[in-house]
Amino acid sequence: MRLRNLGAIIEETIRYAYLEKYFSGRRQGDTLLDLGCGPRPYQTLYRSAYTKTIGAEHPDAPFPKTDIDLYCLADNIPLEDNSIDTVLSTEVMHDMAEPSNMLSEVHRILKPGGEIILTTPFVVPLVDGIYDHYRYTEQGLQYLLKKSGFTNITIQPVGDVFASAITLMVKPVLKFWNTLAKATGLKVIYSSWNPFLLITVVLPQAFYLWTRDLPLIRSLYKKFNYGCIGYITTAIKPEKAG
Repeated sequence: MRLRNLGAIIEETIRYAYLEKYFSGRRQGDTLLDLGCGPRPYQTLYRSAYTKTIGAEHPDAPFPKTDIDLYCLADNIPLEDNSIDTVLSTEVMHDMAEPSNMLSEVHRILKPGGEIILTTPFVVPLVDGIYDHYRYTEQGLQYLLKKSGFTNITIQPVGDVFASAITLMVKPVLKFWNTLAKATGLKVIYSSWNPFLLITVVLPQAFYLWTRDLPLIRSLYKKFNYGCIGYITTAIKPEKAG
């Protein structure tokens, strides 16, 4: 796994492990849509499970065009009704001013029995000041998905209060190292080659990930999942009646 964000090691590690398990246990399907795919960090996980995969992104996205097959808005996808087996959408819905429009559009293009895999943030800082509209609770996700016609909804927290606290703590520290690297022109300062960055940013997150696998600590962490970093949600478009 290649980490994209040193300030989100916990979040990305947990999400990657979940998706790896999810796709490794799947039978071959026809088509997956990676909605808001970015540089397609999960392509190696899902590619072998489907005959065809489609990477879709916002028209103004700055990502390499080689990773993107379709430019569109998440609430206006130029694909046929009932044409997609699985929609994967990671960290996209919080950018939607009208999230119900996105979910309704996903519901439209999914085949009956098709599934959405959705990741959303909860206790995290603002990503940007333009598109970042919402933070979703478990109850809010349940409401929005049911409203759009989805069933069999499962919601899993990403981390807990401790994971959120560590993530919130390392964000300003990481920003400090980034600012210093830009001011000095020394890119190495803003990398894992900097031992001080390693100690102040990487190690606290690595320590959490190590301790959460210890049985006694894991049971403790589960009691504090009400303040998680975010959620991973799956839901199904029901089969047609009859």
